[in-house]
Amino acid sequence: MRAKEAQRQPQPKRPSVGQGQLERAFARFHLLIQRLPSSVSLRRLRFWLLVVLVFSIPIVIYLPNTEYGYTKSAVLYWGISLLIALWAIELFVRPQMQIEVTRLAWPALGVLGAAALSLINAENLALSLISFVGLIYFGLLGLLIVNTTESECDIKILLGALVLSASIASGYGLLQYYGRLPGPPGFVGGSSAMIATFGNPNYLAGFLAHLIVPGVFLSFVTQNRWMRVGLLVILILMTAALVAANSVGAWLAALFSVLFFFAGMLIFRLGRALHAQRRWVLAALILLGVTVWLQAPPGPLNALIGRAASAQESANPIDQIARFFQRLWEENSGIARSWNWWIAYEMLKAHPFIGVGLGDYKVEFLEYKARFKETPLGQQYNFYLPRAIQAHNDYVQLIAELGLIGLIAVGFFVSTLLRSAHSFVRSPESPERRLWVVALCAGLAAFATDALVSFPLHLPASELNLVLLISLLYARPLLGSEPTVALISKTKITIGAVAFVLALVVSFFTYRDWQADIALDQGEAEIKSLRYETARLALERSVALGIAPGKALYYLGVVYAQRGELQRAREYFERSLKTYPTENAYFQLAELDLRLGETRRAREHLKMLLRLDPEPTIRLEAEFMQRVLILIAEGDRTLVWAELAKFLQEHPDYPRGYLVRGVLHRERGEKEAARAEFERGLQVIAKLKEGILRRLDQIQRSRRLTDPDELTQLRARAAALVQMEAQFEELLAQLR
Repeated sequence: MRAKEAQRQPQPKRPSVGQGQLERAFARFHLLIQRLPSSVSLRRLRFWLLVVLVFSIPIVIYLPNTEYGYTKSAVLYWGISLLIALWAIELFVRPQMQIEVTRLAWPALGVLGAAALSLINAENLALSLISFVGLIYFGLLGLLIVNTTESECDIKILLGALVLSASIASGYGLLQYYGRLPGPPGFVGGSSAMIATFGNPNYLAGFLAHLIVPGVFLSFVTQNRWMRVGLLVILILMTAALVAANSVGAWLAALFSVLFFFAGMLIFRLGRALHAQRRWVLAALILLGVTVWLQAPPGPLNALIGRAASAQESANPIDQIARFFQRLWEENSGIARSWNWWIAYEMLKAHPFIGVGLGDYKVEFLEYKARFKETPLGQQYNFYLPRAIQAHNDYVQLIAELGLIGLIAVGFFVSTLLRSAHSFVRSPESPERRLWVVALCAGLAAFATDALVSFPLHLPASELNLVLLISLLYARPLLGSEPTVALISKTKITIGAVAFVLALVVSFFTYRDWQADIALDQGEAEIKSLRYETARLALERSVALGIAPGKALYYLGVVYAQRGELQRAREYFERSLKTYPTENAYFQLAELDLRLGETRRAREHLKMLLRLDPEPTIRLEAEFMQRVLILIAEGDRTLVWAELAKFLQEHPDYPRGYLVRGVLHRERGEKEAARAEFERGLQVIAKLKEGILRRLDQIQRSRRLTDPDELTQLRARAAALVQMEAQFEELLAQLR
């Protein structure tokens, strides 16, 4: 009976051959994942990938990008994404995981919250979101460094990788300084040629200034003799490059960092940490001092190659110090940059609590420049204020973009860091570890000084310096990583899944935007070569791939204007203003309006352009269009002759005026008068070209360019004059 009942029981189905193989494969894969932490330490894998990332960022370059920093940002985002993905895998496979969040967790969330609030006022949300995601990513990078660095040896390896990479960039820059490797077009040797892997001598110098003191201290505490010698060679290269770059702001940052370190060592009586290495410390300081003396502008090396400062410049040390601070004011801030700060103040007045939006300073600049010029103070700036992408003072820009709430959040973050460092240095910890904290804080002091006259918060390699120095401070061997958060069960899986998806999404969009920038660079090159069809294809690809492709939209407007598709060109110029507002775009719109016969719209665009107080060449063109060309477009021949004569009397070196007057004479059949106007225009062009060549020669002889954009502007102006010269000659040929 029981046997029959057993036969009636439903028997489990025997799996098919294919289904069994799939289940066995899945079981093996699950077993492999479970064994992975025991066979391969994911934490140590993350550490060595972090070392590779830290080493690669300062030296990575890719010439098809529009700028060196673009590639650095892309590689940095991909590297962080890979680290996040590995961390997410750890969350999946470990039954329980401790996350060391540090005492900076709440202040960091406060800064993130203030940045999120500022997005309410963002002019272009997509552009601001790029900066917001960047802020999240750098925060995650800091968290990963803290949760990866296990010992003082790890701190030395990470810092050593960074200074080794800095020395490679330094060597590259020095070879450019001495003319052994090519620098930017137009410069053979000298400070302005030292773009290295950074694209700008000031960027290189600021990056090096942050690392000098931490690097020197690393050489003091390294026990291996040969590694110590290698570090000293690295530091000599870095110091020589820092001095050769001739960036006053970076010099000041390095000087303040050195003073900070020695003051901290004396105040907290930490000299005994270096007592056993005192001979090496003295020898290293002497060698670095000699390097500064040899490489300095009045030093022997520059005298040998004919670049030494004049006797007047090097005679009196007190005069040198006075000129040092005078140059700091004139070149890095003061007269040259104070308008950026006042314009930021106008932004803060308009949005005092949450700012204009993270990353929106460059988008809002022209509008608030116009507001500033309307104030009594702004009217005292009776010279052209060029469009600025950065405020050349990160504190000012931060307040403008995040408002007073952001200022409070950042202040809370900084004060927490300072309190933690001060408590540790006064604790009974070993003198060497306490001196480590002082050295890392000295690097942060250099960064803070550099941020007064530059924008290291917006440069990828310098941002890496900041995150690394802060994170190493909070690593377990120094300030400590407490408090910690234990992640278990569903929370752990959820966080891991979100982190993994975030890494994939950011990597995907980073790749697209990187490709968009490559296409933009191709499009710009094709426009310069007058190959407008291939330029169009590259620029349309850039727009399709980019997140906020304002510059590509602008150049597409240029391309379609050249093709004669005026309506489409106007649409692209108008779209470009949302993320890439420029004076040129308003001028191009006014020209298109005239060509389309819409004089009312042309007047509106010209009114807006002149309100922005554009650069002198564009202002002159806009005034000519407003006073003369609109009258011609409206068919008013009565007033145009008198207005044209008056304009040329006010601006006798304006060649386009002679071109228009010659054409008007030709329309009336006055060939001789037309010929005289065209010949006069050619004389004016020759005079203007001579002035440009003279200025280019001055730049070449001085080997120093105060405004990095001046060379580009001069060459563009020369190209425009050559094009107009050909137009004059063609018109003269038609009269023969």
